[in-house]
Amino acid sequence: MHSSSPSTSPERLLFVEDEADVAGPIKQGLEEEGYRVSWTRKGEEGLTEALAGSYDVVIVDWRLPGLDGRTLIERLRNEGNPTPVLMLTALQDVDHRVAGLDAGADDYLTKPFSFEELLARLRALTRRADRHAESPDTQKTHLQAGGLTMDTARRTVRYGPSSLDLRPKAFRLLELLLRQKGTVVTRTTIAERVWGSPYDVTANAIDVTVSSLRQALQDADITGASLSRVSIETERGVGYRLTVSPPPNDPPQEASSTTSDSA
Repeated sequence: MHSSSPSTSPERLLFVEDEADVAGPIKQGLEEEGYRVSWTRKGEEGLTEALAGSYDVVIVDWRLPGLDGRTLIERLRNEGNPTPVLMLTALQDVDHRVAGLDAGADDYLTKPFSFEELLARLRALTRRADRHAESPDTQKTHLQAGGLTMDTARRTVRYGPSSLDLRPKAFRLLELLLRQKGTVVTRTTIAERVWGSPYDVTANAIDVTVSSLRQALQDADITGASLSRVSIETERGVGYRLTVSPPPNDPPQEASSTTSDSA
């Protein structure tokens, strides 16, 4: 991917940045590194291009005329597009970075940044995408645990007769827990797989997302349904596990030794 290792199939990048004096040198540098770069200045055009094209990574600036970068990413994810997204932002505060990641960005860079760091972030994103594509689990688009079902292609979740409306990070976390149901998923794995980095996410952000998932499961109307219930258990100091309990009319089984608590 780097110029020292030219690829016979260079990565295609979509770059959405309205400032020509910023975009021009970056685009030129990326092309010199072997990337094929499409550049657009407006958020609406970027969204249309991202949905219509086949890109390996999308780079989006937060501040764009019209449709801002955060909304662009959120709409991209709502359409079920899984393309890795790197967000660029001049905003330094943690709240903005968390908002961008919660909208569906996989990683972010704070301006000003070095070109070498940009290249490193792009390499990391494409490596993760390659590993994800090679994993047998990623071929499964219909996931189930008890009365809970997920269609990853359509980005829908149902708990019995109820449809769950989840934010992008909560959806990704639930998908991760479903794919590894019954086993503990560490907080580091959650940060890496859901937020894109084990370093750029706070413990509180994970806790809040877990709490929102628990609340969504609790609020689902499955009263009277003979369905196996699901719950998210906490393995203290380690991470979380999705477990399935028998339907309410089944004979009680021996309780698990794992202690649950709220996030």
